Amino acid sequence: MLCQHCQQREAKVQITKTENGETHEVYLCEVCAKQAKEVSFIFHPVIVPEFLQALFGLNPKLPEQPSEKVCPKCGISFSKITQAGKLGCSTCYETFETQLEPLLRRIHGGGQNVGKIPARRGIAIKSRLEERKLKEKLQLLIQQENFEEAALVRDQIRKIEQLKGGEQLDT
Repeated sequence: MLCQHCQQREAKVQITKTENGETHEVYLCEVCAKQAKEVSFIFHPVIVPEFLQALFGLNPKLPEQPSEKVCPKCGISFSKITQAGKLGCSTCYETFETQLEPLLRRIHGGGQNVGKIPARRGIAIKSRLEERKLKEKLQLLIQQENFEEAALVRDQIRKIEQLKGGEQLDT
């Protein structure tokens, strides 16, 4: 049987298409099948490359999906971290920093680990933490030009500093 496209060479490729209950067959030679740029029917994306490679020795490239970022040390991906609820190693913190930061802020209320406060030194540590937070708040209020509230925060900072200076807390 001759190729239905060029009518010159022997047809070696048979393409069958069923549409609305009607079956259509097209017979092509190897050359015409290679040159066909547009096929009017859809193949499964995995089957077509394997078919063409086996038939003509071609190696068509499928568009690759972007690969997910993985930790260079332990090889875990961010999706696996979210499924497991824990990181694979310490390098994961650096590798997935941009994805982890909003997640950690939402869970822990901040991006910095404060840790536990020991009971016997707790008063002094809590005092320092509160002073640090108040100083940050004071700077923000000054930038926002909210001077009335900034004055109240400044007074709170002075009280904490007086307590530290007057009474020696457990340091």
